[in-house]
Amino acid sequence: MKRWLASLVFVLMAVVLFFTASCGPGEEAAKTYKLGYLGPLTGPAAYAGIPIKNGMEMAAEEINEAGGIVVGGETYMLQIVAGDDKYLAEEAVTAVQKLIYGEKVQYIWGPIGSACALAVRPITEENRVVIFAVSEAAPGLEYPYTFSYLSSTTARAEVGYQWLKENRPEIERVALVSDHTPTGEAALEASRAGAEAQGMEVVAVEYYELGTADFTPFLTKVLAGDPDLIDTCATVGGPLSLVIKQAREMGYEGLFYTSYQPGAEVLVVGAGMENAEGVIACGGPIYQTGTPEQRAFYQKYVDKYGEETWYEAVSLGYGWVHWIGPIFEEVDSFDPDLVVEALANSERKDEITGASVRFGEGPYGIRREYQLDREWINVFRNGEWEHIAIVEREW
Repeated sequence: MKRWLASLVFVLMAVVLFFTASCGPGEEAAKTYKLGYLGPLTGPAAYAGIPIKNGMEMAAEEINEAGGIVVGGETYMLQIVAGDDKYLAEEAVTAVQKLIYGEKVQYIWGPIGSACALAVRPITEENRVVIFAVSEAAPGLEYPYTFSYLSSTTARAEVGYQWLKENRPEIERVALVSDHTPTGEAALEASRAGAEAQGMEVVAVEYYELGTADFTPFLTKVLAGDPDLIDTCATVGGPLSLVIKQAREMGYEGLFYTSYQPGAEVLVVGAGMENAEGVIACGGPIYQTGTPEQRAFYQKYVDKYGEETWYEAVSLGYGWVHWIGPIFEEVDSFDPDLVVEALANSERKDEITGASVRFGEGPYGIRREYQLDREWINVFRNGEWEHIAIVEREW
Protein backbone atom coordinates (compact mmCIF):
# COMPACT_ATOMS: atom_id res chain seq x y z
CA MET A 1 0.00 0.00 0.00
CA LYS A 2 2.78 2.40 0.92
CA ARG A 3 4.58 1.61 -2.34
CA TRP A 4 1.36 2.32 -4.31
CA LEU A 5 0.88 5.67 -2.57
CA ALA A 6 4.51 6.59 -3.12
CA SER A 7 4.19 5.79 -6.83
CA LEU A 8 1.03 7.89 -7.10
CA VAL A 9 2.70 10.85 -5.39
CA PHE A 10 5.68 10.51 -7.72
CA VAL A 11 3.45 10.54 -10.82
CA LEU A 12 1.51 13.58 -9.61
CA MET A 13 4.70 15.47 -8.85
CA ALA A 14 6.03 14.65 -12.32
CA VAL A 15 2.85 16.00 -13.93
CA VAL A 16 3.05 19.22 -11.91
CA LEU A 17 6.73 19.67 -12.76
CA PHE A 18 6.04 19.06 -16.46
CA PHE A 19 3.38 21.75 -16.71
CA THR A 20 5.39 24.15 -14.58
CA ALA A 21 8.40 23.69 -16.84
CA SER A 22 6.32 24.08 -20.02
CA CYS A 23 5.15 27.50 -18.90
CA GLY A 24 8.68 28.78 -18.37
CA PRO A 25 10.09 30.69 -15.40
CA GLY A 26 7.48 33.03 -13.96
CA GLU A 27 5.15 32.32 -16.88
CA GLU A 28 1.54 31.17 -16.57
CA ALA A 29 -0.41 29.11 -19.10
CA ALA A 30 -2.55 31.18 -21.46
CA LYS A 31 -6.26 31.47 -20.81
CA THR A 32 -8.98 30.87 -23.39
CA TYR A 33 -11.37 33.50 -24.71
CA LYS A 34 -14.38 32.36 -26.69
CA LEU A 35 -15.80 34.10 -29.75
CA GLY A 36 -19.19 32.98 -31.02
CA TYR A 37 -20.42 32.14 -34.49
CA LEU A 38 -24.16 32.05 -35.19
CA GLY A 39 -25.23 31.00 -38.66
CA PRO A 40 -26.41 28.17 -40.92
CA LEU A 41 -24.27 25.07 -40.64
CA THR A 42 -27.09 22.93 -42.02
CA GLY A 43 -30.00 23.79 -44.29
CA PRO A 44 -30.24 25.81 -47.52
CA ALA A 45 -27.68 28.47 -46.57
CA ALA A 46 -25.03 26.13 -45.16
CA TYR A 47 -22.95 26.63 -48.31
CA ALA A 48 -22.21 30.14 -46.98
CA GLY A 49 -22.38 29.48 -43.25
CA ILE A 50 -19.81 26.70 -43.05
CA PRO A 51 -17.03 28.58 -44.90
CA ILE A 52 -17.57 31.66 -42.72
CA LYS A 53 -17.09 29.58 -39.58
CA ASN A 54 -14.03 27.96 -41.13
CA GLY A 55 -12.61 31.39 -41.88
CA MET A 56 -13.06 32.41 -38.27
CA GLU A 57 -11.22 29.29 -37.13
CA MET A 58 -8.37 29.99 -39.56
CA ALA A 59 -7.94 33.50 -38.18
CA ALA A 60 -8.09 32.33 -34.56
CA GLU A 61 -5.47 29.70 -35.30
CA GLU A 62 -3.17 32.30 -36.87
CA ILE A 63 -3.56 34.63 -33.90
CA ASN A 64 -2.94 31.81 -31.43
CA GLU A 65 0.16 30.63 -33.31
CA ALA A 66 1.48 34.20 -33.08
CA GLY A 67 1.09 34.16 -29.30
CA GLY A 68 -2.59 35.00 -28.78
CA ILE A 69 -3.82 38.35 -27.49
CA VAL A 70 -2.86 40.16 -24.32
CA VAL A 71 -5.63 41.83 -22.33
CA GLY A 72 -5.29 43.09 -18.77
CA GLY A 73 -1.75 41.75 -18.57
CA GLU A 74 -2.86 38.19 -19.33
CA THR A 75 -2.46 36.13 -22.49
CA TYR A 76 -5.53 34.61 -24.13
CA MET A 77 -5.90 32.04 -26.88
CA LEU A 78 -9.00 32.50 -29.04
CA GLN A 79 -11.54 29.72 -29.42
CA ILE A 80 -14.46 29.74 -31.88
CA VAL A 81 -17.70 28.20 -30.61
CA ALA A 82 -20.51 27.78 -33.11
CA GLY A 83 -24.30 27.71 -33.07
CA ASP A 84 -26.32 26.36 -36.01
CA ASP A 85 -29.45 28.43 -36.74
CA LYS A 86 -30.31 26.55 -39.96
CA TYR A 87 -31.23 30.00 -41.41
CA LEU A 88 -34.43 29.92 -39.31
CA ALA A 89 -35.42 32.53 -36.73
CA GLU A 90 -36.65 30.05 -34.11
CA GLU A 91 -33.45 28.00 -34.40
CA ALA A 92 -31.40 31.19 -34.09
CA VAL A 93 -33.05 31.96 -30.74
CA THR A 94 -32.22 28.49 -29.40
CA ALA A 95 -28.64 28.64 -30.69
CA VAL A 96 -27.90 32.13 -29.35
CA GLN A 97 -29.17 31.15 -25.89
CA LYS A 98 -26.71 28.25 -25.85
CA LEU A 99 -23.88 30.54 -26.90
CA ILE A 100 -24.70 33.18 -24.29
CA TYR A 101 -25.78 31.08 -21.32
CA GLY A 102 -23.84 27.90 -22.03
CA GLU A 103 -20.62 29.10 -23.65
CA LYS A 104 -20.64 32.55 -21.97
CA VAL A 105 -19.69 34.41 -25.17
CA GLN A 106 -19.87 38.21 -25.37
CA TYR A 107 -19.16 38.64 -29.09
CA ILE A 108 -20.90 36.79 -31.91
CA TRP A 109 -20.37 36.92 -35.66
CA GLY A 110 -23.82 36.55 -37.20
CA PRO A 111 -26.54 35.73 -37.70
CA ILE A 112 -27.09 35.85 -41.47
CA GLY A 113 -30.35 37.47 -42.55
CA SER A 114 -32.65 39.98 -40.90
CA ALA A 115 -35.22 37.43 -39.74
CA CYS A 116 -32.65 35.66 -37.56
CA ALA A 117 -31.03 38.93 -36.47
CA LEU A 118 -34.32 40.47 -35.38
CA ALA A 119 -35.22 37.29 -33.50
CA VAL A 120 -32.04 37.20 -31.41
CA ARG A 121 -31.57 40.93 -30.93
CA PRO A 122 -33.73 41.27 -27.76
CA ILE A 123 -31.69 38.51 -26.10
CA THR A 124 -28.28 39.84 -27.13
CA GLU A 125 -29.09 43.44 -26.25
CA GLU A 126 -30.42 42.48 -22.81
CA ASN A 127 -27.25 40.52 -22.08
CA ARG A 128 -24.85 43.14 -23.50
CA VAL A 129 -23.70 40.64 -26.11
CA VAL A 130 -22.37 42.25 -29.29
CA ILE A 131 -23.55 40.73 -32.57
CA PHE A 132 -22.28 41.41 -36.09
CA ALA A 133 -25.30 40.48 -38.17
CA VAL A 134 -25.46 40.21 -41.95
CA SER A 135 -28.58 42.36 -41.83
CA GLU A 136 -29.67 45.86 -42.67
CA ALA A 137 -32.80 45.71 -40.57
CA ALA A 138 -31.24 44.87 -37.21
CA PRO A 139 -29.16 47.95 -36.21
CA GLY A 140 -30.69 51.11 -34.82
CA LEU A 141 -29.94 53.95 -32.43
CA GLU A 142 -31.61 52.08 -29.57
CA TYR A 143 -29.55 48.91 -30.09
CA PRO A 144 -25.98 49.75 -29.06
CA TYR A 145 -24.67 46.16 -29.21
CA THR A 146 -25.86 45.38 -32.76
CA PHE A 147 -23.61 45.94 -35.76
CA SER A 148 -24.42 45.38 -39.42
CA TYR A 149 -21.61 43.28 -40.88
CA LEU A 150 -22.07 43.49 -44.63
CA SER A 151 -21.51 46.04 -47.30
CA SER A 152 -24.99 47.57 -47.34
CA THR A 153 -27.33 46.74 -50.18
CA THR A 154 -27.93 50.48 -50.56
CA ALA A 155 -24.24 51.08 -51.24
CA ARG A 156 -23.88 47.99 -53.42
CA ALA A 157 -26.92 48.87 -55.52
CA GLU A 158 -25.67 52.41 -56.02
CA VAL A 159 -22.29 51.15 -57.22
CA GLY A 160 -23.71 48.24 -59.19
CA TYR A 161 -26.24 50.25 -61.15
CA GLN A 162 -23.70 52.96 -61.82
CA TRP A 163 -21.47 50.30 -63.43
CA LEU A 164 -24.41 48.79 -65.35
CA LYS A 165 -25.38 52.18 -66.75
CA GLU A 166 -21.84 52.83 -67.97
CA ASN A 167 -21.11 49.34 -69.30
CA ARG A 168 -24.51 47.91 -70.29
CA PRO A 169 -26.26 50.91 -71.87
CA GLU A 170 -28.84 48.63 -73.50
CA ILE A 171 -30.48 48.11 -70.09
CA GLU A 172 -33.53 50.36 -69.83
CA ARG A 173 -36.20 48.21 -68.20
CA VAL A 174 -35.55 46.42 -64.89
CA ALA A 175 -37.53 43.78 -62.99
CA LEU A 176 -36.86 43.36 -59.27
CA VAL A 177 -37.44 40.05 -57.47
CA SER A 178 -36.60 39.04 -53.92
CA ASP A 179 -37.63 36.84 -51.03
CA HIS A 180 -40.35 38.22 -48.78
CA THR A 181 -38.21 38.82 -45.69
CA PRO A 182 -36.93 42.00 -44.02
CA THR A 183 -33.57 41.50 -45.76
CA GLY A 184 -35.28 40.89 -49.09
CA GLU A 185 -37.43 43.99 -48.77
CA ALA A 186 -34.44 46.19 -47.86
CA ALA A 187 -32.41 44.81 -50.77
CA LEU A 188 -35.23 45.27 -53.26
CA GLU A 189 -35.84 48.88 -52.24
CA ALA A 190 -32.11 49.55 -52.51
CA SER A 191 -32.10 48.13 -56.03
CA ARG A 192 -35.16 50.18 -56.95
CA ALA A 193 -33.38 53.36 -55.81
CA GLY A 194 -30.18 52.36 -57.62
CA ALA A 195 -31.96 51.66 -60.91
CA GLU A 196 -34.11 54.77 -60.82
CA ALA A 197 -31.07 56.94 -59.99
CA GLN A 198 -29.60 55.82 -63.33
CA GLY A 199 -32.79 56.60 -65.25
CA MET A 200 -33.89 52.99 -65.67
CA GLU A 201 -37.56 52.06 -65.56
CA VAL A 202 -38.63 49.51 -62.95
CA VAL A 203 -41.25 47.45 -64.79
CA ALA A 204 -41.92 44.73 -62.20
CA VAL A 205 -41.57 44.28 -58.44
CA GLU A 206 -42.26 40.78 -57.12
CA TYR A 207 -41.68 39.02 -53.81
CA TYR A 208 -41.71 35.25 -53.30
CA GLU A 209 -42.09 33.28 -50.10
CA LEU A 210 -39.20 31.26 -48.70
CA GLY A 211 -39.45 27.63 -49.71
CA THR A 212 -40.86 28.38 -53.16
CA ALA A 213 -39.74 25.84 -55.76
CA ASP A 214 -42.08 26.60 -58.67
CA PHE A 215 -41.48 30.19 -59.75
CA THR A 216 -43.56 29.94 -62.93
CA PRO A 217 -46.58 32.00 -61.72
CA PHE A 218 -44.22 34.52 -60.18
CA LEU A 219 -42.06 34.80 -63.30
CA THR A 220 -45.09 35.12 -65.60
CA LYS A 221 -45.78 38.50 -63.95
CA VAL A 222 -42.12 39.47 -64.11
CA LEU A 223 -41.69 38.66 -67.79
CA ALA A 224 -44.93 40.44 -68.69
CA GLY A 225 -43.01 43.69 -68.08
CA ASP A 226 -40.53 42.77 -70.84
CA PRO A 227 -37.42 43.55 -68.74
CA ASP A 228 -33.89 43.89 -70.11
CA LEU A 229 -32.53 42.95 -66.71
CA ILE A 230 -33.83 40.82 -63.83
CA ASP A 231 -32.26 41.88 -60.54
CA THR A 232 -32.60 39.09 -57.98
CA CYS A 233 -31.65 41.41 -55.09
CA ALA A 234 -31.25 39.35 -51.90
CA THR A 235 -32.18 36.01 -53.49
CA VAL A 236 -29.54 33.49 -52.44
CA GLY A 237 -28.05 30.22 -53.72
CA GLY A 238 -30.71 27.63 -54.46
CA PRO A 239 -33.68 29.96 -55.09
CA LEU A 240 -31.52 32.20 -57.29
CA SER A 241 -30.56 29.21 -59.41
CA LEU A 242 -34.20 28.19 -59.80
CA VAL A 243 -35.25 31.70 -60.82
CA ILE A 244 -32.56 31.75 -63.50
CA LYS A 245 -33.30 28.25 -64.76
CA GLN A 246 -37.07 28.67 -64.93
CA ALA A 247 -36.91 32.16 -66.45
CA ARG A 248 -34.67 30.82 -69.22
CA GLU A 249 -37.06 27.92 -69.79
CA MET A 250 -39.87 30.46 -70.17
CA GLY A 251 -37.94 32.25 -72.91
CA TYR A 252 -36.20 35.09 -71.06
CA GLU A 253 -33.00 36.06 -72.92
CA GLY A 254 -31.98 39.19 -71.00
CA LEU A 255 -29.41 39.75 -68.27
CA PHE A 256 -29.48 38.67 -64.62
CA TYR A 257 -27.89 40.77 -61.89
CA THR A 258 -27.46 39.98 -58.20
CA SER A 259 -25.99 41.72 -55.17
CA TYR A 260 -25.50 38.35 -53.43
CA GLN A 261 -22.97 36.39 -55.46
CA PRO A 262 -23.50 32.63 -55.00
CA GLY A 263 -20.84 29.98 -55.33
CA ALA A 264 -20.09 28.90 -58.89
CA GLU A 265 -20.99 25.28 -58.15
CA VAL A 266 -24.38 26.32 -56.79
CA LEU A 267 -25.19 28.06 -60.07
CA VAL A 268 -23.91 25.22 -62.24
CA VAL A 269 -25.86 22.55 -60.36
CA GLY A 270 -29.05 24.56 -59.84
CA ALA A 271 -29.39 26.69 -62.96
CA GLY A 272 -27.19 24.86 -65.42
CA MET A 273 -24.02 26.30 -66.93
CA GLU A 274 -25.67 27.53 -70.12
CA ASN A 275 -28.58 29.20 -68.30
CA ALA A 276 -26.26 30.97 -65.83
CA GLU A 277 -23.87 32.22 -68.50
CA GLY A 278 -23.49 36.01 -68.29
CA VAL A 279 -24.97 36.55 -64.81
CA ILE A 280 -23.46 39.73 -63.33
CA ALA A 281 -22.81 40.10 -59.60
CA CYS A 282 -21.66 42.81 -57.27
CA GLY A 283 -19.59 40.37 -55.26
CA GLY A 284 -16.06 40.01 -53.95
CA PRO A 285 -12.57 39.19 -55.20
CA ILE A 286 -12.04 36.04 -57.24
CA TYR A 287 -9.48 34.52 -54.93
CA GLN A 288 -8.43 31.67 -57.21
CA THR A 289 -7.15 34.07 -59.88
CA GLY A 290 -6.65 37.25 -57.87
CA THR A 291 -3.62 38.84 -56.24
CA PRO A 292 -0.80 36.69 -54.83
CA GLU A 293 -2.23 37.28 -51.34
CA GLN A 294 -5.70 36.16 -52.43
CA ARG A 295 -4.40 33.06 -54.20
CA ALA A 296 -2.33 32.12 -51.16
CA PHE A 297 -5.34 32.60 -48.87
CA TYR A 298 -7.48 30.43 -51.14
CA GLN A 299 -4.87 27.68 -51.22
CA LYS A 300 -4.42 27.74 -47.46
CA TYR A 301 -8.17 27.35 -46.99
CA VAL A 302 -8.45 24.54 -49.55
CA ASP A 303 -5.52 22.67 -48.01
CA LYS A 304 -7.22 22.80 -44.62
CA TYR A 305 -10.92 22.39 -45.42
CA GLY A 306 -11.17 21.15 -48.98
CA GLU A 307 -12.15 22.89 -52.21
CA GLU A 308 -15.75 21.67 -51.98
CA THR A 309 -16.42 23.95 -48.98
CA TRP A 310 -14.89 27.09 -50.48
CA TYR A 311 -17.05 30.21 -50.77
CA GLU A 312 -15.91 33.83 -51.01
CA ALA A 313 -17.69 34.66 -47.74
CA VAL A 314 -14.83 32.88 -45.95
CA SER A 315 -13.18 36.29 -45.76
CA LEU A 316 -16.03 37.77 -43.70
CA GLY A 317 -15.45 35.58 -40.66
CA TYR A 318 -11.69 35.56 -41.17
CA GLY A 319 -11.48 39.35 -41.35
CA TRP A 320 -13.76 39.86 -38.35
CA VAL A 321 -11.57 37.80 -36.01
CA HIS A 322 -8.45 39.63 -37.20
CA TRP A 323 -10.28 42.91 -36.61
CA ILE A 324 -11.74 42.35 -33.18
CA GLY A 325 -8.69 40.66 -31.64
CA PRO A 326 -6.51 43.79 -31.90
CA ILE A 327 -9.45 45.90 -30.67
CA PHE A 328 -9.48 43.91 -27.42
CA GLU A 329 -5.78 44.67 -27.03
CA GLU A 330 -6.24 48.33 -27.95
CA VAL A 331 -8.83 48.98 -25.23
CA ASP A 332 -7.14 46.42 -22.94
CA SER A 333 -10.52 44.99 -22.05
CA PHE A 334 -13.31 42.66 -23.10
CA ASP A 335 -15.92 45.08 -21.75
CA PRO A 336 -18.60 45.45 -24.48
CA ASP A 337 -19.12 49.17 -23.92
CA LEU A 338 -15.43 49.95 -24.43
CA VAL A 339 -15.11 47.58 -27.39
CA VAL A 340 -18.24 48.90 -29.13
CA GLU A 341 -16.98 52.47 -28.94
CA ALA A 342 -13.56 51.49 -30.29
CA LEU A 343 -15.05 49.45 -33.14
CA ALA A 344 -17.42 52.23 -34.16
CA ASN A 345 -14.44 54.51 -34.64
CA SER A 346 -12.04 52.00 -36.20
CA GLU A 347 -10.79 51.39 -39.70
CA ARG A 348 -8.90 48.37 -40.92
CA LYS A 349 -6.90 47.54 -44.03
CA ASP A 350 -7.83 44.05 -45.16
CA GLU A 351 -4.54 42.54 -46.27
CA ILE A 352 -6.26 39.79 -48.28
CA THR A 353 -8.74 41.84 -50.32
CA GLY A 354 -6.71 45.04 -50.30
CA ALA A 355 -9.80 46.99 -49.26
CA SER A 356 -10.14 49.42 -46.39
CA VAL A 357 -13.07 48.59 -44.14
CA ARG A 358 -14.73 50.45 -41.32
CA PHE A 359 -17.93 50.77 -39.37
CA GLY A 360 -19.17 54.02 -40.85
CA GLU A 361 -22.29 56.10 -40.70
CA GLY A 362 -24.73 54.45 -43.09
CA PRO A 363 -28.48 54.66 -43.73
CA TYR A 364 -29.19 54.41 -39.99
CA GLY A 365 -27.25 57.56 -39.12
CA ILE A 366 -25.09 55.59 -36.70
CA ARG A 367 -21.50 54.39 -36.92
CA ARG A 368 -22.18 50.65 -36.78
CA GLU A 369 -22.51 49.72 -40.44
CA TYR A 370 -19.75 47.81 -42.22
CA GLN A 371 -18.40 49.73 -45.19
CA LEU A 372 -15.88 48.97 -47.92
CA ASP A 373 -14.01 51.50 -50.03
CA ARG A 374 -14.61 49.38 -53.15
CA GLU A 375 -16.89 46.80 -54.72
CA TRP A 376 -16.04 44.00 -57.17
CA ILE A 377 -18.06 43.41 -60.34
CA ASN A 378 -17.94 39.82 -61.59
CA VAL A 379 -19.51 37.88 -64.45
CA PHE A 380 -20.30 34.16 -64.67
CA ARG A 381 -18.58 32.59 -67.67
CA ASN A 382 -17.89 28.97 -68.58
CA GLY A 383 -18.93 27.67 -65.20
CA GLU A 384 -16.98 30.07 -62.99
CA TRP A 385 -16.90 33.64 -61.79
CA GLU A 386 -14.63 36.05 -63.65
CA HIS A 387 -13.58 39.41 -62.26
CA ILE A 388 -14.25 42.31 -64.64
CA ALA A 389 -14.08 45.53 -62.60
CA ILE A 390 -13.43 47.21 -59.27
CA VAL A 391 -15.52 50.25 -58.48
CA GLU A 392 -13.92 52.56 -55.92
CA ARG A 393 -16.09 54.37 -53.40
CA GLU A 394 -15.40 57.63 -51.58
CA TRP A 395 -16.21 57.82 -47.90
